[in-house]
Amino acid sequence: MTMINFKSTLLNATLAVIAAIPLATAGLFTSAGSAQAYTGSFNYSTSDRNPSDEPTLSTLSKNFVNFVPNPGAILLTDRTGDFVSDSRGFIKSFQTNPFISPSEFIDVGALDGIKLLSLTSIAPAIFASGNAGIDITLNFEGLFNDGSKATGHFVFVTQNTAAKTTYDNGGTISGTFTGLAVTSVPEPAALLGLGAVGAVMAMSRRRKSFAQ
Repeated sequence: MTMINFKSTLLNATLAVIAAIPLATAGLFTSAGSAQAYTGSFNYSTSDRNPSDEPTLSTLSKNFVNFVPNPGAILLTDRTGDFVSDSRGFIKSFQTNPFISPSEFIDVGALDGIKLLSLTSIAPAIFASGNAGIDITLNFEGLFNDGSKATGHFVFVTQNTAAKTTYDNGGTISGTFTGLAVTSVPEPAALLGLGAVGAVMAMSRRRKSFAQ
């Protein structure tokens, strides 16, 4: 009776491992594909601007965000991951009403379409009093040309003390583009793949335990 129970337990463990293999295999391929996606982050601030980079002025309204020049060169700082070697970027104007997704936003590195971040969604502008005037912050989600996702925000400063009223009434606000923060978002599928591999390994160890 003991031998039958042992064989039955061993068979169940073996079947569990076999059943988990396709999921783990899919996870491995997904993880391998995601390994090609951009990972890391970068920032921009006018306090770190290189004199050789062109100043990026801006105008914005409910209908658009424009940069002058377009695209405008910016110096990237605090770079991590796949963006460590990218010291510059080129910011681009885009339409907000209606918002067209994806909208090209920043070409990281050279102006060549590689590491091109496009916006997929953008939140309403947030107005707050700052040290240099009125800060206007826009949060966004984006997509790089390789399919990797990103999230972040960018900031303008304007001397227009009635900026929010002007914006709400459909007017145009002139200001200076002063800050940017972008962070890549890991794919959930890659984490699922790693979890499946761990399950297979656990099942394998359990099978060895039964065999002993």
